[in-house]
Amino acid sequence: MVDTMLTLNAFEKWMEMYSKASAENDPQASADLFSLNARYYETPFAEPLIGRDAIYQYWVKGAQTLKDKTSSYEILAMKDNLGIARWQANFMVIESGKRLALDCVFLVEFDESEKCSIFREWWHLHEINTTEKQTRIEDS
Repeated sequence: MVDTMLTLNAFEKWMEMYSKASAENDPQASADLFSLNARYYETPFAEPLIGRDAIYQYWVKGAQTLKDKTSSYEILAMKDNLGIARWQANFMVIESGKRLALDCVFLVEFDESEKCSIFREWWHLHEINTTEKQTRIEDS
């Protein structure tokens, strides 16, 4: 039985903080969104990262390799202590200079303190052709 009911306000606040931590490359702020023993599934078939420290290290790596991040989200559904959202982001890979777009669906399970206890992510990555985008803008 679920002890906690997730509110729309709480889920929106969590998604805003997740997006801000990503944009600011702040691994500590990211890790703080998760419970101490949270499980973080980056993909459906991957073994989860387990614990806030592992999640922190995962976000440190992202902060060192990505920059110029922007994102948006849309709440899709909520039930009991679960939230489902679509999250879209784009960013620059520092090493290659490539600009990438990421389109994700998150399934987020919360504990009684409104920290994420289980995070599941499905995503697709696409390279943005900046030359093509610039040409379309100039043609307008």
